[in-house]
Amino acid sequence: MEFNTKRMQAVRLMQIAELLAEEIKERMAGEQNIDEMERGMRELVKQVASLGVQKVIEQGEELYAARGVPCSCGGTAEFVSHRKAVVWTVFGKVGYRRRYYHCGQRHCGQSPLDQKFGIVPGQATRTLASLLGVLGVEVSFEEARELAERFLLFRVSDNTVRKQTEGYGQAQTQMEQEWKRTAEDVHGWEEPEPRVEKRPGRVYASMDGVHVPLHEEWRELKTPCWYEVEAIHVSRPQNHHGSGERNHLEARVGEQSHLQAKNMKYYCDIQEAEAFGKLIWASGMRNQVDAYDETVFLGDGAAWIWNLAQKYFPNAVQIVDWYHASEYLSPIAEAAFGANTSPAHEWLTQARSELWDGRIQDVIQSCRSLLSHAPARPWIEKAITYYDHNEKRMDYARFRKLGYLIGSGTIESACKQIAAVRLKRSGARLTLPGVFATAKARAAWLSKTWDSLKPASFNLFLATYIL
Repeated sequence: MEFNTKRMQAVRLMQIAELLAEEIKERMAGEQNIDEMERGMRELVKQVASLGVQKVIEQGEELYAARGVPCSCGGTAEFVSHRKAVVWTVFGKVGYRRRYYHCGQRHCGQSPLDQKFGIVPGQATRTLASLLGVLGVEVSFEEARELAERFLLFRVSDNTVRKQTEGYGQAQTQMEQEWKRTAEDVHGWEEPEPRVEKRPGRVYASMDGVHVPLHEEWRELKTPCWYEVEAIHVSRPQNHHGSGERNHLEARVGEQSHLQAKNMKYYCDIQEAEAFGKLIWASGMRNQVDAYDETVFLGDGAAWIWNLAQKYFPNAVQIVDWYHASEYLSPIAEAAFGANTSPAHEWLTQARSELWDGRIQDVIQSCRSLLSHAPARPWIEKAITYYDHNEKRMDYARFRKLGYLIGSGTIESACKQIAAVRLKRSGARLTLPGVFATAKARAAWLSKTWDSLKPASFNLFLATYIL
């Protein structure tokens, strides 16, 4: 039976293909050009698919022949007439007719057929809205409109792309608000008891901020990321000098290429740190970080990061990003010895090695030894303060020995991918709601949670239409 069904489907597809081929031959009038053939076939398939969608929708009308249907207000909606409607699909605008009902009790109108198919008349289908939204989080709305026309073979406006993109961002915002309410109601703002059996391994959190352009100002977009870290195989140069030497990759200062982040979940918001902390907590609970053996916070030396980590996850391991810590040394070497000089290189190499091994007091002493160089003094004082305040978070030799990642490239990449790539495009000056929604939509796309979002327009069909 299954074989016969598949065979019949294959026969029908072949018949459709033959009809399309005959139509294209007539349109091309004997011209042998694969590009024209492809363009013509795409347009023809779009037209046929659009008619097919219309037919399927209208055939569903056969299920609705009653004079009255229940109304959400508790009354009964009576049949009025057959009315025309349109819906935008990936095949373009599709017009159709369906039965329309009206309830005199609260002047509610509805179409059971729209409800059956999840159609919001005059709006985009979820498939089209998702496609436009994805384009909108990848490029500017103008560029997205141009790409959509090239791919879909019909025109949409910049505003349509913006609407769909921001709809996903608003859906993400609503979801996060619900997470916050749930986390607060269930646990309060204290580290919870584990809700499920502990998972082996660690979960990491990184936070950072990046300024994005608005019409009149720049605002800081704070971005957290929850992720795991896995060991990967790295090709290692063969050791021709005996096994007594330290492994080449392990000896290289700053090198942790054998570790990489996975399962990244990105979030973002434009808030002061205190309010932003609730998103850290709620997103952490949503990702069940309390189920892991360890939670690790990895970031630069910004005080707001460590204050939030300590408040919401006081038992977490705290690690200052090694690359941020090492950046304090280069200006000192250049100011004391001159840029690109041998003494500067030698001092910087030594100091970085001490930092890599977590010998922070030795690093501080190396900095102090250059205080006699007046141009370097401001840089030295800044570095000493930074290292002194974060010494416990810089025990890099121990962290590496225990297998911790000590570089926050994951969150650096997140800030770049969310803000720099999409929001800080040349000439961009967006409104605060626009930046907010677009950033959240892009974070959801990068987190691979896009398809779980349900923009409000997709839920309208669940309610009746108010006349």
